[in-house]
Amino acid sequence: TREARARVSTPPETTEKGDSTALDPRVAIIVPCWNEERTLGGTVDSLLALEYPRDKLSIIIVDDGSTDGTSTVAERYRAHPEVVLLRKKNGGKYTALNLALEHIGRSADLIGCLDADSFVASSALREVVRVFADPSIMAVTSLIKVDEPRTIMERVQSVEYITSGFLREVLGAINALFVTPGPFSIYRREVFEQLGPYRAAHQTEDLEIAMRMHAHGMRIGNTLAALVY
Repeated sequence: TREARARVSTPPETTEKGDSTALDPRVAIIVPCWNEERTLGGTVDSLLALEYPRDKLSIIIVDDGSTDGTSTVAERYRAHPEVVLLRKKNGGKYTALNLALEHIGRSADLIGCLDADSFVASSALREVVRVFADPSIMAVTSLIKVDEPRTIMERVQSVEYITSGFLREVLGAINALFVTPGPFSIYRREVFEQLGPYRAAHQTEDLEIAMRMHAHGMRIGNTLAALVY
C-alpha cells in the first residue's frame, strides 16, 4: 500500500550509531521479477531504505522477460549506484536467480532474494546479519507478515503467517527448516560455491535448495526480528 511503502521509502543518511562498517559483510539482494509493474517499485524502495552501508549493498533486479511495464519501472532505478538491472528471455524464477548469481560472482559475502511482490522493514538486513555471527549458520530466513490485511481471507492468512513464523523459529533451533522462502532469505556465498546454483523445481526452488543444504550438513537459521511484508 502507499502508506506501507512510505514507511520504508526514505534511505537513511548514515548507518546506525556505533556500527563499524569495516565489519559489515558485502550483501547482494536479487529481485527476480516477471510482470510485477504494480509492486516492483515498493520492493526496490524498501531495499534502498535498508539501514546498511551503501557501499556494502548491491541490488540486482532481474526482469525475466516481462510483457508489462516492469522494465519501465526498473529503469527508474538505474541512476542508483547500488542497483544493477539485468533483462533476459523468460525462463522461470530459478533462471533469473542464476543469472544474478553469475553477475555477483565473489563480489558479495552474503546473497539474498526478495520477491518483487514483497517489501522489507528498514532494519531487516541488520537483523539477518546479526544471526550470521554464528559461523555455523549458512542461511537465514525472516518473519513474513501480511501487509495490512483487510478481507477475511487476508486476515486468516495473516494469522497463518504469524503462527508459521514462530514455528519456523522452533524449527530453526533444531536445524529443521525445510524451505528458504523468496521473501528475504539470505545465504552465505559459500552455499552456491559448494552446492551450485538454483535448480528447476516446479516453482519450488526455495524448497529444493533448502533440502540440498540439509543433505550437505548446512545449517539454516531464522530470525523473528527481520520483518518482510
